[in-house]
Amino acid sequence: MGEKEMTPSELILHTLRTYHRGRANAITRDALREYLRQMGYRISDRELRALYAELPVCTCEKGIFWPETIAELEEYRRYLRAKALPLFVRWQRVADAHPGLINTQQKELFI
Repeated sequence: MGEKEMTPSELILHTLRTYHRGRANAITRDALREYLRQMGYRISDRELRALYAELPVCTCEKGIFWPETIAELEEYRRYLRAKALPLFVRWQRVADAHPGLINTQQKELFI
């Protein structure tokens, strides 16, 4: 019996855990896509972003990496929070403009 072929997600995780531990060793999306292409997976940038969004990895301006320290995780949490808050404000603006269409209990989830 041969080796089980890794899914793109498994390959990404393996690659990050092995070669891209810590922010200083982040890999760019383009480089990761090229590596995946060399391994037989043709994945668009949009598809790659969707894949790693579901994985327990971090991103930064340098690329994608497997977190190695508490500081890296905290920095990533702050980064995500900064991105999330404007989305909640945007939702609130839409909800306030259409009160008749919003379930009161649902609206409270986004406040």
